[in-house]
Amino acid sequence: MSFSVRKTQAPWSIMSDYKVVHRKQDLEMKISSLYHQAQLAIGIIDSSDEEDLVNTLEWYRENMNFSLHLITTQERAEEMDLADRYPDVTFILFKNTSTTGEYINALSDECYTTYFLVLRTDTVLIEYQGQELTRMMSEKNRPALITPVMLSSQLEVIPTLRAPHLNGKEFDPLSFTPTVSEVAEEETLYPLMGLGLYDRALFQRLRVYDTQITGEFFQMADFGIRCYLLGYNILATRNIVIQFPQKISIVEDRSPCEGMERFYTKAMSIRRIAGKNMVEKWKPYVDKALLNEEVKKKQIILQKTDFFTLMDNWKVKE
Repeated sequence: MSFSVRKTQAPWSIMSDYKVVHRKQDLEMKISSLYHQAQLAIGIIDSSDEEDLVNTLEWYRENMNFSLHLITTQERAEEMDLADRYPDVTFILFKNTSTTGEYINALSDECYTTYFLVLRTDTVLIEYQGQELTRMMSEKNRPALITPVMLSSQLEVIPTLRAPHLNGKEFDPLSFTPTVSEVAEEETLYPLMGLGLYDRALFQRLRVYDTQITGEFFQMADFGIRCYLLGYNILATRNIVIQFPQKISIVEDRSPCEGMERFYTKAMSIRRIAGKNMVEKWKPYVDKALLNEEVKKKQIILQKTDFFTLMDNWKVKE
């Protein structure tokens, strides 16, 4: 094993220290990636107790022959002596707990693979159709990411599809249940909890998660809407199915958070009129510095549509 200490370099990030404990294979992958890039890494976010963590690592080591990364805290890793117990796992160890987006940004910097799959220790992987998923991610109009169908502890399908919607000036997405009677590819506005299969290069080109937005709901929605505004989409399919063994349902915390104005400024400040992008402040949620430095100078050039057109044209399920 080897150690390295990094600071996240992603745009829109609050600098956060983390330590990487590399497995030997990852160092070999980094060198070989100059010639041939490995296809898939699995990143698991530590989100439950020690028993779940151990059971999760054991299952993936036995059943999924891919580069395995665990994202947790230095304190947890030291208490459980994880690096010595699991020398074939790479550990991304944060000094303090951070946001989901910060964890995924770090994984994308460290995994050296074409794709990476984000899961959690409180989930169980029920189905993963790798060949079909690779086909979806290899198509010309590939999605930015693919999100899983999620099941409750009672094996009921959780309504994880999100559609764009406003309640007055407030972002208030609609929720729907994915189709499971057949393998369907259905659009969703953003990835719930950040879970799913990502195209690593595209994720970084889309400028990753904005960790100056501290709430997971607004952080995920910011990235998802950005994908659509820049011409990409996000698909849900039962080619990936996960279960939450201890959850009957998933409730998003949609309460106001630090950095929420950043979400509204990027998502709502541009209107596309007669094929041209025009800037209009989305009061009362305006980050003036972001509007002037990012939206007016960069985003206005790249944006392919606007949130309001996206909302009007979204195919809402019955």
